[in-house]
Amino acid sequence: MHSASCASAATTSHPLATIFRSIACALSFAGFSSIAIAQGDAVIDEIISPDLERREIREANIDTEDFEFTAYLGGIMNVEDFGSNALYGGSLAYHINEDFFMEAAYGQTTLGESSYERLSGSAPLLTDEERELSMYNLSLAWNFLPGEIFIFDKWALNSNLYLIGGVGNTSFADAEHFTYNVGVGVRMLAQDWLAVRLDVRDHIFEHEIFGEPIVTNNLSAQLGVSIYF
Repeated sequence: MHSASCASAATTSHPLATIFRSIACALSFAGFSSIAIAQGDAVIDEIISPDLERREIREANIDTEDFEFTAYLGGIMNVEDFGSNALYGGSLAYHINEDFFMEAAYGQTTLGESSYERLSGSAPLLTDEERELSMYNLSLAWNFLPGEIFIFDKWALNSNLYLIGGVGNTSFADAEHFTYNVGVGVRMLAQDWLAVRLDVRDHIFEHEIFGEPIVTNNLSAQLGVSIYF
């Protein structure tokens, strides 16, 4: 249609009329092309533009501070041949980087009766004061498996599995015992300054309470809350 109009303009006898009609045809053609292009873009947008619902993601990270103080909410320690008893204590850690941290820890518990005391019915081997066990250690830990823990499919908490080991001292029965400790733990970040920790360790030391030197493996498990500062 536009081509026919422009063709008729070319046959007009008057030169000025021919020029005006040519300009009008060019403008009309440009407008028609723009409309066609706009309609084509709209069709393409409807075909390939996905209607996605964006969700807000908040990632909890450890705060910029490198120190971590942990208080045990509850714990238990099994001292070989003296049963399992409540464990209390805490720790102070320094995070060297994202992979490693150093920790100084302290704990105490009260020993129960030994199997010998329970079976023989004889006089106690230890006094009440000697049954008070305290320990401290300095350890190095490696965060070897960072990830996430999902709770009820609603909350995702950043987490770290870590291996830990070190040396220290265990005191009970009026004696000091050089102690190795090795274990594994998990840390879950509730906020960027707050975390929950659970770890299990083996405290290895030698004593001579029963007359002969024996090496004992003494397991502990503790749940704690950590604050970063």
